[in-house]
Amino acid sequence: FAGNLLEGYDFISLAEISRRPTDGRAPGALDQGDWVENDNECYAGSLAEDSSWHGTHVAGTIAEATNNGVGMAGVAHKSTILPVRVLGKCGGTLADISDAIIWASGGTVEGVPANQNPAEVINLSLGGSGACGAAYQDAINGAVSRGTLVVVAAGNSAGNAANFRPASCNNVVAVGANRITGGIASYSNYGPVVDLSGPGGGGGVDGNPNGYVWQAISGGLTTPTSGTFTYGGMAGTSMAAPHVAGVAALVQSALADAGRDTLSPADLEALLKQTARQFPVTIPTGTPIGSGIVDAKAALDKALEVPCDPDVEECAPDATPLTNRVVLGGQSGSAGSETLYSFEAEAGAAISILTYGGRGNVSLYVGEGEEPDATSYAA
Repeated sequence: FAGNLLEGYDFISLAEISRRPTDGRAPGALDQGDWVENDNECYAGSLAEDSSWHGTHVAGTIAEATNNGVGMAGVAHKSTILPVRVLGKCGGTLADISDAIIWASGGTVEGVPANQNPAEVINLSLGGSGACGAAYQDAINGAVSRGTLVVVAAGNSAGNAANFRPASCNNVVAVGANRITGGIASYSNYGPVVDLSGPGGGGGVDGNPNGYVWQAISGGLTTPTSGTFTYGGMAGTSMAAPHVAGVAALVQSALADAGRDTLSPADLEALLKQTARQFPVTIPTGTPIGSGIVDAKAALDKALEVPCDPDVEECAPDATPLTNRVVLGGQSGSAGSETLYSFEAEAGAAISILTYGGRGNVSLYVGEGEEPDATSYAA
């Protein structure tokens, strides 16, 4: 991580979770380890275990350095990580997570110094069952209002992501997991709230190493070993989400490097979903995991397209292309919003357009050769 890591902050309030000597939050976000000494210590049926180094692994997928003679690299290996620690032994609290989202995005949290490096993208490889509470949603809304994209793991319970937080929160990019085959990972949560997918690993189904995402972890079994890293293979939507966060970082940095304005969270989310690669295998209709697999090259190419100049050429409307008999999932919008799609019709063939799933009402207008609207349309 040399050159890619800021100091960050430890938002874990309780010493028994953080493993720091005292309660309270503190500068720095070194993973002190989340090992558990005894069975049944976290909850009935929980087992003693070594430290997971989960946060280190996730950060590696986003920004592990490269060209340094050390194995592995992050998706956005020149980006900078602002580590914010919220989980430790036996998990963490919603209050700590909510405050951390506010602080990471440049908001004010009482008792914590101002963040001098607000994040452009927040990755939340965490979650739990239940609806998105008001404090959680307010923290996310505040982050988005400050220009921060919030990427979250859909969850690993093979259930409807609408029943898990933060995937069920509004204004997030919820990420499901695909296997090395491109199919849905057996553990991945699914449903209309999932926006797109990323490589999460299929676990034992795909064997070792192909069933896992490999990145850096600390060399210690329980406590961190200073400067010593090894590699660990993990599988989960926690591994899928940072692939999406890393591509988001690539897009923003490429735009900045080209002297262009970076994208708002809403526009960046739309770009990631629209440029996602079609699933190479069929995703069952009952377990959708979004519009496709995050595609770094397609996202960059689309973001860096030179806008059409109507004074020089005839400009086609900016539309999301549809492919015959290929489901386009992960579509969403607020009340009154509009989305334009395009397709190439075959002369003499019947056209049937179907929308299904999700919730709310959709009005669909079709035009031939030009953009339709609510007052001018062919069907």
